[in-house]
Amino acid sequence: MEPPATSFATARRVLFLTVFGLSAAGCGDEATEPTRSSNAGNAAASSPSNPIATAQSSAALSALPGGLGCGWSIASDANLANLFFPDKAARYWVAYLPLTPAMQVRVRGQYPEARYFSFNAYGPTVAPTDALADFELSPVAGGANPFAKQGAKPGDTYQMVFKFGDIPTSRAPNTLYSGSLPLMNFSVPNGFLGVMFYRTYVASGEGLRGNVPLPTLTLETSAGEPIATLPTCEEPPLPTLGGLLPSTGVNQLLNESDYPDQLPLPLSNAANPPAVEVFRNTQTSVADFLQAQLGIPGTAPKLPSTGSGGFASNIHNDYTTTLLSRRHGNLVLFRGRAPTFRGQTAVAFGEEQVRYWSICQNEFYTQRFTDCVLDSEAALDSDGFYTVAISDAADRPPDATASNGISWLPWGPYPDGLILYRQMLANPAFSQAIRRVGINDSAPQVMGDYFPEVTYCRPEVFSGAGTLTPRQRFEACKADQRGRM
Repeated sequence: MEPPATSFATARRVLFLTVFGLSAAGCGDEATEPTRSSNAGNAAASSPSNPIATAQSSAALSALPGGLGCGWSIASDANLANLFFPDKAARYWVAYLPLTPAMQVRVRGQYPEARYFSFNAYGPTVAPTDALADFELSPVAGGANPFAKQGAKPGDTYQMVFKFGDIPTSRAPNTLYSGSLPLMNFSVPNGFLGVMFYRTYVASGEGLRGNVPLPTLTLETSAGEPIATLPTCEEPPLPTLGGLLPSTGVNQLLNESDYPDQLPLPLSNAANPPAVEVFRNTQTSVADFLQAQLGIPGTAPKLPSTGSGGFASNIHNDYTTTLLSRRHGNLVLFRGRAPTFRGQTAVAFGEEQVRYWSICQNEFYTQRFTDCVLDSEAALDSDGFYTVAISDAADRPPDATASNGISWLPWGPYPDGLILYRQMLANPAFSQAIRRVGINDSAPQVMGDYFPEVTYCRPEVFSGAGTLTPRQRFEACKADQRGRM
């Protein structure tokens, strides 16, 4: 319960309204929670004695255009905000929130109809500092978590708190921490402007929200006293101005475009045969890329560590990356054993090797994805291996079809490329997952057949293989490339 208002408390709320005034005003599309969910945890925030709640209900304050004032500031959009190497099956929302030792943010939402959802906190280098996965979020009293309990239905309510500071040795349940930025031999706490991503993967419903409203965000004191509940809009202000901007179709246009072979290629030293690397963090990736660009042999120099991850990566995902260059060819084959995933036929709930996996073709400089092969869409051969062909549409071999056990991805109108292979929430029993590859380990030795192989291929070699299996086609291309070096 909220204590009786004092002049100090009133002044404090006025101050927060002044600093975060846009966040305290509605956006015209505030989401409402279905009656099936418990509202006990929000009693104080919706109390008539709370001036913030009263302001939110005012029609005059709920008509700001373009999604201004929304608690969630940014939503991913393949056409307008295709950044940070996203996955086409994912959608994420970003909130910038005031965090101090005396202030926290309460998040209240409903379990979506999706394969996965999570919350990640980020520091100033866009590296993740903490995360909570769907199965870790306990429901409010009387509810059930469908990501932890087989057969439970989506829609019940959970609550969590986003707090300032490092993750304690014994962390509180349903709590996300802002963490700190490691700098050489000391660290700097994140916060004051906390960054939180909310993600869904393979979600149903409009906007990939999983048929539930976006979670609500309430500013609180560290003691849990409500200060202001931020409006939850259907669409944040960025990048579509709250849904006012129409879809441009840019991503689809790029997918359908081929790279003009007459254009000179920019500086690029992608290896041939292509190198598959386990992604560690931004500084390692930048050092490796600069070393390749400058042609420096040996191991890339170590840059100062700013933590693991980067490029707004998800703590629950593990990645391999493979740089491509058209200098070596316009057709690439990517092949490996497919892990099992949740929801796959004949795979028991909780016994899948990973929650989700995908292979995406990206462009390195712009960080755009062109397209992705999702686990449920991948063509597999009789041995359980995927083989993905990447090329322009004009260079796609006629036999690169699902009926022949081959998935296909458009390269996109770029001279370079980056194949991003994701594995999400690897099962602890899956010893050959990307996550099991230590800093000094050999990834092929740890992962075995699950480690991808990559080769450039001449279309005539691929097509000349006739009725061979995907494995035989791949081996024919690899042998041809070795003979041409």
